[in-house]
Order: sequence, then C-alpha cells, then structure tokens
Amino acid sequence: MKLFEKFKMTTQSDLEKVKSALKASPICKSMNDLRESKLDTDGNGKITRIWLNPHNQKCFNWGWFVHQDFFDWTQGKGKIIKGKTDEEKKKFWDVAMFELQHDYAWAIGYNKKYFDCIDETYHPKSKPNYYSIERYVEKPLKITKTNHEEIIAKVFGDICAYYSDTELTYESNLHRRIRNEVDGAKQVLFALGVGYYGACNTPEEPLNLSWVSDICIYKAVYLYFLKNNVPLPDFDFVYNYKDQVK
Repeated sequence: MKLFEKFKMTTQSDLEKVKSALKASPICKSMNDLRESKLDTDGNGKITRIWLNPHNQKCFNWGWFVHQDFFDWTQGKGKIIKGKTDEEKKKFWDVAMFELQHDYAWAIGYNKKYFDCIDETYHPKSKPNYYSIERYVEKPLKITKTNHEEIIAKVFGDICAYYSDTELTYESNLHRRIRNEVDGAKQVLFALGVGYYGACNTPEEPLNLSWVSDICIYKAVYLYFLKNNVPLPDFDFVYNYKDQVK
C-alpha cells in the first residue's frame, strides 16, 4: 500500500501537487481555481506560473507565482506572504493563523482604532433606598442636547464589558444573546432620541447606532483575549501595512 501511495504521488503533475498541498493547509486558500498560464514556460516548454487570488488578502499577496512559491506558502514563508523581511512575514502569518483559529478575530484589526468609541468602564449600579422600598441608580445617565455620544458609548460599553468574560463564537448562544441585547439597546436609545440608524459596512460617526453596536461586539472579543492573557499577534502592524504586492 505504501509503495502504491508513493507511486501515486510521483505521478502527479506539478499543478496537482500544488493543489494537494493547499488542500492539506487550513490557512492557504485560493478564491480562484488554480490554473497554470500557458504563456509562461521555461526553455523546455514547461509551464512555470500560476495565478493566485487568496482568501485572506490582508495577509497574502495576489498575483502570478511559480510552483515552489505555493509550497513555501504552506510553510509560512516565501513571496505569497506579505512583508519585506522574514520578521515582517511572520507577523502576517501569525495574524492569519490567529484569525483562522478565533471567530471574530478578523474584526479586531479592522476596528481596533475605533474601540475608544465604547466606554466599558461605566457600570450602572443600583443601591437600596433605606427610607423606601424603591432603589435608585448610582451615577445615572442623563440625556442632554450635547452628550449623546457619551450616552451611546456607556450604554454599549456596559454590554461590551459583560460579554467580555467569555469568548464569542458564531454558533454560540452567547453570540445570539449579545446580538439581541445590542438590538434592544439600539431601539431604546433611538426611541429616546439618541443616535440614528445607518449603513454599518463602513466607519461612521459614534451616533450611528448600527455601526457602533458592531464595534461593541468586536471590542468584547478583544477584551476577552486581554483578560485571559491570550497572546495576540501584531494587528497594528498588519492592518496599517500598505496593501500592495511585495
């Protein structure tokens, strides 16, 4: 059986070997069906280049690459990985691996610069009123004409802090709960005349309830990693890197 398997491997074409290597790698994924260029050959007529459009284009280059580049890619090195030096390439590889292993990790790099829009340090607390059966809120939020951004930051911040105790995953009940909670907060704030609804696929101002509620969820994920001392890759370097083939 081993001899047969060895024979099968040696009879694969170069392109088939590349495809097999990528199929075995959880991180090296192509959006296009790999095909060799019939216009690029060596002196013996052998096709030498393949077009690549990678899934993770924040960390990996697109373009024409030779067969060996793809094998290097699966080993975390080479031309397909962005960066000029081995040290820089490792930063891109580490981010790609981290994002593969953790749901929502991809959102940290894109949105980390907006995390200050969420104030997770505010926690409304109720205290007993010893002269009646009623309770009152310590440091209640009071809406004025000029503090709507602060109100939104603190309301979503309390939700963010609560859900930062457990890692959010796409399929978890916790994920559905935080989505329901931020939707409820948006409706209440909007009913009180605080904030507005708008497109959430691009950065908006903090008064955009749709956008800032997503930032609340992404920051909760980030805080979970910090609280649990999870080693984080260099998101700042990777997401501030100029997007171009290197």
